[in-house]
Amino acid sequence: MTTHSDQAAIARLHETLDLQRRAYLKEPDPSLGTRRELLERIPGMMMANARRIAAALNDDYGYHNELTAYLFDVLNVAERAQYAAAHLEQWMRRDERELEPQLYGSSKAYIEFQPKGVIGNMPAWNFPVDLSVGPLVEMLAAGNRVIIKPSEQTSAVGQLLAEMLGDTFAREQVSVVNGGLDLARHFSTVKWDHLLYTGNTAVGKEVMRNAAQNLVPVTLELGGRNPTVFTEDAVTRDNVRIMLGSKLTKNGQLCIAVNHVLVPETARDKFIGLVREVIESAVGDYTTSPQVGCAVINAKQMARVQSYLDDARERDSKGVIEIGSPASAANPRRTPVTLVINPAPEALVCQHEVFGPILPIHTYRQFDEVIEHIQAGERPLGIYIFSNQPELVERLRRSTSSGGFCVNAASMQGAQANLGFGGVGNSGMGRHHGFEGFREFSNPRGVVELAADAHIDPLMSPHGEAARQFIRHVTGGALG
Repeated sequence: MTTHSDQAAIARLHETLDLQRRAYLKEPDPSLGTRRELLERIPGMMMANARRIAAALNDDYGYHNELTAYLFDVLNVAERAQYAAAHLEQWMRRDERELEPQLYGSSKAYIEFQPKGVIGNMPAWNFPVDLSVGPLVEMLAAGNRVIIKPSEQTSAVGQLLAEMLGDTFAREQVSVVNGGLDLARHFSTVKWDHLLYTGNTAVGKEVMRNAAQNLVPVTLELGGRNPTVFTEDAVTRDNVRIMLGSKLTKNGQLCIAVNHVLVPETARDKFIGLVREVIESAVGDYTTSPQVGCAVINAKQMARVQSYLDDARERDSKGVIEIGSPASAANPRRTPVTLVINPAPEALVCQHEVFGPILPIHTYRQFDEVIEHIQAGERPLGIYIFSNQPELVERLRRSTSSGGFCVNAASMQGAQANLGFGGVGNSGMGRHHGFEGFREFSNPRGVVELAADAHIDPLMSPHGEAARQFIRHVTGGALG
């Protein structure tokens, strides 16, 4: 049964949708100046609310590092808006196309990028500000109006977003609607002009089924089991530090984080030693260090992470290595980094995206095993390789498919304002960030402007002698 609060939220959603649709029809193609002015509001909004954002994240997580909030949920979004504003004029230019001169003379053909209309955005809980305001950048750049439904798991951030965006934009331009699961389920059934969902694959399929009922185009950002490959020459402290910088971002709760690593069998012990050394030297006790990005978001997610660990221990307790002190009553949702060495294929850590401070380590003898391992799974959001051997890097790149690919780095494909970001297959579809995001939220309308010197009689029905002569001409007499 739908709760009273969600009934009210659903009613407000539809009121706002009607308001935005009417506003869109009055101004279906905002000017460059209008769009740029909207984008230029975002950096100031983010900076003015930076400390409130950090506090709201801390409230929702129970513990969230302030610097992590500033880096990923404030500065990253501000920079993205600045980049879009600086490049918007170029993005909005017509994409000129060639025409056959004998038929069309000096006529013109081009693609113009129109706003789609009113877009819905359903961000995930792990980066609730970045995933709300980040895509808003390209949505506004493309001339759209936007309604955001924050995750019900981050209620403090949701309330703050409603205040921030309500103070910065008119309701008919950008609005936030907060609510619970009933609102979330309803949101994807609405007849949007485009819908963005960020989250897990199972819910992504439900969102796509709902959207299909109204033929709503979707962008799905769904994560995945991102593999990270080390060749023996690359098992160094610096590379392990970079890998862990990805893996431990937001305590592993990042869709493009390292999910598991593949390491040469001969370098296994060295790799494990470096992981321990880097973690302990950087933060001391991982479980209690204030430098760690955040806690596991809530008890439900903590129980999921714990079930993966319990399953791994039941299968092979000697293959489970903890780095940090155990969780405690004082820190119930903070756990050590746990390495799981060569888990069985049926283990939970091999069947699901980890999304937490667990690092499965698989060893290999031949590089072909790496390619076979990756090809056997679903296409991930990212594939990462650390290697000084260009031929192996190229083999991996050409033999696999993923949303992004990094060499001697991990997760960096999602940190670039000028690089389209998204998945493929089970890890999602569509792109946002940069020009690709602008195009994702635009309708690429094909336009032909016929000139006076055009001679298109051969194409006009009914087809007679003019068509015959044209066909003979273009086929050298083979037809006609």
